[in-house]
Amino acid sequence: MLRVVFDSNVYISALLFDGPPRQILELAQKRQVVLVASDDIINETAGKLRAKFSWPEHKIQQFVRQTSRLAELYNPKIKLSVVEDEQDNRVLECAVAGKAQIIISGDNHLLRLKSYENIPIQKPKYLTYLIEQKD
Repeated sequence: MLRVVFDSNVYISALLFDGPPRQILELAQKRQVVLVASDDIINETAGKLRAKFSWPEHKIQQFVRQTSRLAELYNPKIKLSVVEDEQDNRVLECAVAGKAQIIISGDNHLLRLKSYENIPIQKPKYLTYLIEQKD
């Protein structure tokens, strides 16, 4: 089964809007892909939901609990400094530690890399395409 890391922007888009990010989160919930995550990614997402979107605390805690149960959690020991944005480096660290096969992001800093350590970096729509091709 495909091992996937979602950037925080993918979680946020999935929680707030319809479209490919929600579709790929549903793939993880249906166990059609293995979701690989870290406390850093989950905490960054929770922080953005709190600060930028004024989400109520009980909904944020529900997201944290559900995602922590749904995903294989990794807390990488090695700290990378590949891109300017430190949070983006946390995504790369998680992908390497969790032996992810793909990183899904809407972040241009990561997308410009195209891949890291032979792990492709793609937009959410690409994962929906990949899964459709397997069916």
